[in-house]
Amino acid sequence: MKLSTLVKIINSIKKITNLILPYDFQDFLLRKSGKGTYLSQVEFHLVDHCNLNCAHCNHFTPLADENFCKIDDIINDFKKLKTIFDNIGKIFIVGGEPLLHPELLNILEPLRTIYPKSEIIIITNGILLNKQEDSFFETLKKYNIALSMTHYPIKVDYENWIKKLNEMGIKAYYFSLDRNKMRKQNLNPDGKNDKNKAFSMCVEKKCHFIRDGKLYICTPAPNISFLNKYFNLNFEVKKTDYIDLNKIKSASKINALFKKPIDFCRYCNDKEIEFDTYRISKKELNEWVKS
Repeated sequence: MKLSTLVKIINSIKKITNLILPYDFQDFLLRKSGKGTYLSQVEFHLVDHCNLNCAHCNHFTPLADENFCKIDDIINDFKKLKTIFDNIGKIFIVGGEPLLHPELLNILEPLRTIYPKSEIIIITNGILLNKQEDSFFETLKKYNIALSMTHYPIKVDYENWIKKLNEMGIKAYYFSLDRNKMRKQNLNPDGKNDKNKAFSMCVEKKCHFIRDGKLYICTPAPNISFLNKYFNLNFEVKKTDYIDLNKIKSASKINALFKKPIDFCRYCNDKEIEFDTYRISKKELNEWVKS
């Protein structure tokens, strides 16, 4: 029997009987079958702050202090990730606004070297594009880095930039076309929400996030410290809310953990999703916490 056939049979058995093989053995079979271990996507902050500061930002960047994340720390995190996952579908460079980082270009070559097959995408609001040197665009093209723009209702000619970048040989497209409205976070500081229901309706549970050697299922948990500090709150992030990359080395185990709610989900919205008209943040608590 071919090993690939055995893998298919094992996956079928797991679906029918919920049989869990040792995670390390699952990783072994995946790698031996030639499929390797895989993570759908991951994102990270290059900076914590932003030059736009939208109300309801799910990264809480309007509340963050100015912070340029260290390139070496980020690269070390991805080196750890590489020992676990052979490949990542999409790697999003986010913030805050990543174009604020003075050493942005320094992360692109090592990141591409670590994950040569991944789609690497910078998410930007576009405000600083007209201030970039030629070397910025040359580096994007050289290392096959895509530029994805969120279409905010501000004075940026997004359509022209996308056309111009594509003509340069740089993959460019809209990350989101509709930013005339923002999704309310509606967090519950009492932590009494139904975490299973919150998880089932969550739009961020596949937005895996890496920071300080830890891998999170979503973006709010790793960045909740900005909200806590600014409003003197106590949203708790437990050790079970993230993956310590120094301790958990199995890709299959991580992917399994990401299929179910974490304890932090008890803070998240478990009611109908609400939206607000786009506006700049006034740094008011009700932008993130249900009043």
